[in-house]
Amino acid sequence: MNIVIVSSTTGQFYKDRPLIEEELRRDGHMIFFIFRKPGDEHNIMNEIRSHEPDVLVTEELEGFEMCTLTDAVSYNLIHCRQFHVIRSGGLRNERYLGKQLSLVMTFVCTDEDMAQRLAETYPDLPEVVCEKNFIM
Repeated sequence: MNIVIVSSTTGQFYKDRPLIEEELRRDGHMIFFIFRKPGDEHNIMNEIRSHEPDVLVTEELEGFEMCTLTDAVSYNLIHCRQFHVIRSGGLRNERYLGKQLSLVMTFVCTDEDMAQRLAETYPDLPEVVCEKNFIM
């Protein structure tokens, strides 16, 4: 399975990269990381597509600012299962959660209050779950 992980160079996935790679490669998965520096908003869609992901994982809504010509979130164009991990409350791209989002998206919050707040604030989110012990 091809797994693409998108995060910031200041994110937890960046810090845990060796552990993540070891764990997932042991299970036979191909892992591709795309790390962006804070404030970097270059379009990474071609890079994501080049890895032909079966699963896309993002951290703290990294990349949600990328939009199509019709102002939809570009991740809607990635046709694979998606997990968007949210650990903190300071989400710079949170405003994009109010847009129409793909049904293949699951928003995984590590905090129960955050999961409840997102579900209440954005009732059209495809799926919001709380996974306090989420490790990746």
